[in-house]
Amino acid sequence: MNISFRLHLFPLLGIPCLLTTLVLAEEKGNWPQWRGPQREGISTETLPLLKQWPDNGPPVVWEVNSVGVGYSSLAIANGAIVTQGDLDGVEHIICLNESDGKLRWAVQPAPVSQALADRVANELKKLDKDADGKIDEAEALAGMGWNYNNFVTAPEKVTPEQAAATAADRTQRLFKKLDKNADGLLTFDEAGSGFRDVFSNIDTPTPGADAAALAKQRTADYFKLADTNQDGKLSRQEGRRTSLDRNFNRADQRDPATNKSDEVLTAAELEAYLLKSEAGFDGQISAAELTAFYVKQLPGQDGSLSSENLKRYYGGYRNGQGEWPRGTPTIEENRVYVEGGNGDLTCLDLATGKTLWHVNLVQDLQGGRPGWGYSESPLIEGGLIIVTPGGKSGTLAALDKLNGRVVWRSDKSQEGAHYSSPVVAEIAGVRQVVQFARNSVFGVSASSGELLWNYSSANNGTANCCTPVIYRDHVFATSAYGTGGGLAQINRAESGQQAKEVYFDKAMAVHHGGVVRIGDYLYGFGNSLMCLNFLTGETAWKARSVSKGSLTVADGMLYLLGERHEMALAVATPEGYQETGRFKLENFGRPSWAHPVVAGGRLYIRNQHRLTAYNILDKSK
Repeated sequence: MNISFRLHLFPLLGIPCLLTTLVLAEEKGNWPQWRGPQREGISTETLPLLKQWPDNGPPVVWEVNSVGVGYSSLAIANGAIVTQGDLDGVEHIICLNESDGKLRWAVQPAPVSQALADRVANELKKLDKDADGKIDEAEALAGMGWNYNNFVTAPEKVTPEQAAATAADRTQRLFKKLDKNADGLLTFDEAGSGFRDVFSNIDTPTPGADAAALAKQRTADYFKLADTNQDGKLSRQEGRRTSLDRNFNRADQRDPATNKSDEVLTAAELEAYLLKSEAGFDGQISAAELTAFYVKQLPGQDGSLSSENLKRYYGGYRNGQGEWPRGTPTIEENRVYVEGGNGDLTCLDLATGKTLWHVNLVQDLQGGRPGWGYSESPLIEGGLIIVTPGGKSGTLAALDKLNGRVVWRSDKSQEGAHYSSPVVAEIAGVRQVVQFARNSVFGVSASSGELLWNYSSANNGTANCCTPVIYRDHVFATSAYGTGGGLAQINRAESGQQAKEVYFDKAMAVHHGGVVRIGDYLYGFGNSLMCLNFLTGETAWKARSVSKGSLTVADGMLYLLGERHEMALAVATPEGYQETGRFKLENFGRPSWAHPVVAGGRLYIRNQHRLTAYNILDKSK
């Protein structure tokens, strides 16, 4: 575990306070759950904060590199900061001192840790096909695919000579296993499905080759190999047996009249594609090509797989894009509630990190993990902890927060889980939990899980991420991917409640950054940063700001974190965009998606493995 931190000599800004009841209590210096004390993205601080920042941003109080890779935001209470991150490739729950950022504890829940150890042992046994006690590259590729390389450790320092020697040796060992006809070239069929995503990247143009002749010959070879029904066309299913699998859509020409493809490739289409996009490529990988690729992309890695590598591979939610934990913990008194990317819901002791109870949303609650992993932050409502397993047993589940036993399921709502976190409120006279799942935003009784209403205009089929915003018996929901945001008024009806759309705004299409209501106005990153009237939908202003991002509000100011590593400060007013500060963050190769937090006179920014606390207290007041 690589842990480092930098302490800056600024006054300690934490304010002593007692956490007496539910996390929703409005206490100075606390941010005990997702989007703050009321789950609205608004700090309830009364400390005077800076209205303008210096050119390089506010001063740093401390900075640590100990929170692992991930997108989880922070929960802050009782002098502790809790988040999630991958440490050495394994998903951990991490607790730091609020005062100086020093690590208190970093744990895997006990049942999760044991399950990981068991899986690593089983996978090692299964992957070792030749039973020689080790996993070579051919075995790893066949069993896990190319993505396994992301979890193989390379030496910290590799000279060009070392990288070349390691790559050459790696290539030689792999060719010995895969080059069945020993001709010094790997076809896609020989390389296997493990090379699916990189095969065409490794192949390079042959100097001086007749590109047209090569394209014609390769087309004939493709049809000989894959046209199993000999109809003179390659269907998508037939193409999966070849290196065309990844580029099928690019080769399949669209009908100019309909702009649609017919999902089959003719010889003419394929030859034209190869001549245009892979001119001079022979469709095979030579030892020299593979060695050069290893040197450039995986310097110093020998391709072998150890038990530690497997632990990293299976140690958390894995997707290939947008991996790692992203749910924010919830703190109440001496307990922490956390949901991991694979659906591990755990209650831990805040002081020690000890597991108090654990439930898996898939295995124990019959849920269905969404494509990009469970991303929600658990909600406390009285004696319940409420989560979203999704599926036919009920979209929502309410568990006893002290032992994890199921109290109710929303069995009349059976949508798949998506990426939003629920919120609780009284709407039209009924205390209810509101969540945004795969097909709709909906409300259920907080005491029984009974479905009260739903509203489906704001959902998309790809990713519904934003926590709904509730005000005056109205619910605002928004999603991206060309959808937008809509406001529904929730009214009493004979059958219970019903949702009636008030307006819909396609421009307020928020992806992951959330929406904040201040008074009668909404602020959020749609197609740009927008301010619109909550009840009417009238747009007050639009501004580019830091482009797409997330936002938090404190002391009348908007804290705007762009996913491209810029942080800005602006006045929260419907009168127009008024920026009063901006600075850049280091780019670690992944977007800044963790929402910023304002607590105890500090601004906290989590940028992958780095967490920085900035002093934003206005000392002049």
